[in-house]
Formats: sequence, structure tokens, C-alpha cells
Amino acid sequence: MFFLGLADIVSALLLLAQPFNFHVSKIIVIVFAAYLFLKAMLFLRDIGSVLDIVAVILLVLSLFYVLPPLLLFIVAGLLGFKGLLTLFA
Repeated sequence: MFFLGLADIVSALLLLAQPFNFHVSKIIVIVFAAYLFLKAMLFLRDIGSVLDIVAVILLVLSLFYVLPPLLLFIVAGLLGFKGLLTLFA
């Protein structure tokens, strides 16, 4: 469970990279988007899977478009909080 929580936190940081204009490799974003998608499909009945799917969509869209920072902050905060809960559970 430690790895899942840590990967959620890293995914949240990747969501925050666009509003702060940090350059992140597209391969890293795609790898973490694929990880979140696979995890969401594995735990499909969990409400956190919906958040994972939203994060996947935003991660992929952030590769091509400039997304509203408030939306990214909200989803990254929820994903980071979920990661912290998983990390310390």
C-alpha cells in the first residue's frame, strides 16, 4: 500500500506542474496516467477510482491544452490527500 500512496502523491504533483510552469517529461506523465488508469480499473467499485479516472483525463489533457489552474489544484489536492491517507493507513 505504501507504493500506491506514494504514486498518488507523485501524480498529484504532476497535476500541479502545469500551473507552476514546470517542465515534466511527457513519458513520465503518460506512465503515471497509465498507472492511475490501471489502479482505477482494479479498484473499480471504490469512490477513489472516480477521482483516479478524472486525474487520468486531466493528466492526458494537460499534455495538449492549458487547463484551468483551479481545477488542477482541486483534483491534485484530493488526489494528494487520498495518497496521504493510503500512505499512512
